Amino acid sequence: MAAEELQQHAEQMQRQAADYATRVRQVAETDARYTRELANAKNTVDALRRDVAVGLRRLRVAATCQELPAATAPTGVVDDASARLTPDAERAYWRLRTELETASKQITGLQEYIREM
Repeated sequence: MAAEELQQHAEQMQRQAADYATRVRQVAETDARYTRELANAKNTVDALRRDVAVGLRRLRVAATCQELPAATAPTGVVDDASARLTPDAERAYWRLRTELETASKQITGLQEYIREM
């Protein structure tokens, strides 16, 4: 009987080892996929940042401006100046956008990891 119990125990250990190996592989695949997605998201933000810097795209932010006194422009002349972010505010915008993408990908990856376990 001892030999049969040892055989059953060995088979159980093999099943557990195979299950563990499968889980490790799944976690590695999930990690690789979300690492790629995170890199792609960062590349997208960097590309947008470059496009804005060279003028291919414009960064638009909802803003309100103080009204200028009526005497600042001649009648009929439209003030075509638009509100702009300060350089510090623009850098902060890009940093926050990158951090948002990073956090989003990390949370999604962790949620999938938890579901797989």
